[in-house]
Amino acid sequence: MSEPRHIIIHGHFYQPPRESPWTGLIAPEHGAAPFPNWNERILSECYNANAHAHTMEGRVVRIRNNYESLNFNFGPTLASWLERHGKAAWRAIRRGDEAGAARNNGHGPAIAQAYNHSILPLLSDRDKAVQVAWGIEDFVHRFGRRPEGMWLPECGVDGPTLAALADAEIAYTILAPEQGRFEGADEREAGPFLWREGGRGVAVFRFDRDLSREVSFGDALLDGARLADHIAQAAWRIPPGAALMIATDGETFGHHKRTGAAELARAFDLLERRDGLAVTNCADYLARHGARGGFAIEGASAWSCAHGVERWRAECGCRLEGYTSQHWRAPFRQAMELVKRHADFVYDRFAPEHAPDPAAALLGAVRLLIDPNPAVHEAFFERHRIAGEDRRERFVRLAEMQRAAHASLTSCAWFFDDFGGPEGRVALRWAARALELAAEFLPSAESDLLERLREIQSNRREVGDAATLYLSLKTREARGRV
Repeated sequence: MSEPRHIIIHGHFYQPPRESPWTGLIAPEHGAAPFPNWNERILSECYNANAHAHTMEGRVVRIRNNYESLNFNFGPTLASWLERHGKAAWRAIRRGDEAGAARNNGHGPAIAQAYNHSILPLLSDRDKAVQVAWGIEDFVHRFGRRPEGMWLPECGVDGPTLAALADAEIAYTILAPEQGRFEGADEREAGPFLWREGGRGVAVFRFDRDLSREVSFGDALLDGARLADHIAQAAWRIPPGAALMIATDGETFGHHKRTGAAELARAFDLLERRDGLAVTNCADYLARHGARGGFAIEGASAWSCAHGVERWRAECGCRLEGYTSQHWRAPFRQAMELVKRHADFVYDRFAPEHAPDPAAALLGAVRLLIDPNPAVHEAFFERHRIAGEDRRERFVRLAEMQRAAHASLTSCAWFFDDFGGPEGRVALRWAARALELAAEFLPSAESDLLERLREIQSNRREVGDAATLYLSLKTREARGRV
């Protein structure tokens, strides 16, 4: 018998860091009613729903953990929240990774994500390395193993981004078919395709754009049986042994599509019973088949912008509402980059007083902020030769400052039509926190930031300019801490 065709379905699960940078609490979000905030609502509709997806087979109810069969990633900010507030879902996610590994030759379905969901092609090489390293550290902390793959936020990629993955020994990532030249395989095959430069390389899986669009924006998830048939028909058009891949936001399965978790479970059940088809994950497929072609990339691109990565720094035309202006995007980006540059200056000025190799220490520093284990902290300080309680405390503050500055560049702030929405407010709060921490070492740079923010006007009259919004958010946070 010929080798089966392989099916891979990837879910990118992510929520922006809605918590206050000061208290770790999420303010009430009335749009999420009857839940107190969007994290709680999506936990119910999606993360829990996929952990215990119910389907009917005759008069028998079947319950399935979809995380066993999905290829998936959870953004670090979401994973952190789930560990504290969605414990049952998080346990099921961990069990899904373990069960998926047991079914796939030790290769788990979970992969890492670049830490702050910033657009990597818009970052410096140093910041790319930090985002990748922090994503790996977070994954190791939460899943107890090194990740084999990494999801790039918004599939934002360029040559230096792939080089950062290769340098960090990430085996593969996932991209859209229009993001480069995929050579040596059928046009619907997932690959993987090997990108190489200067003796280093990383595999690239290609998802099927048409199938993925139908799942994300069409009616494919109205009926799991019909979805399974559609996937099977597409799979029979690729060669034996090849893989077909679908990729979408994980929240599609139950939040964006109300019955999505149950219909996904139904599709998995039916696909796994089909002769000649095999549901698998990227890591196992890569280990058993290797690269099936080559990949070349010419410039920066993303899966959600037709203009490269301009959506996150310019008025490129990508918007949700046709009548809104995006004149705010470029100056808002510049303002957040000012915060990041100031944080970098403070770190570069003071970190060498505490760590002999501050660049190496920064790559692992996020572990101090996410892992409460004192033994882990002690091992970090000893490895980086940071001695003395005062020096250690000051280094942790510098690490917190860096994390806050990176968070101010979270991509969600630019994706939507105005900085006055919840996502832009996330960036402004983290920018305020970064400057507050930096002011413990040097005079505050907040006046420089406010000067830039005053020139940025919202599309919403009630919001006004970005400086007014920034100061109102700071005032509200201060009152909440009293």
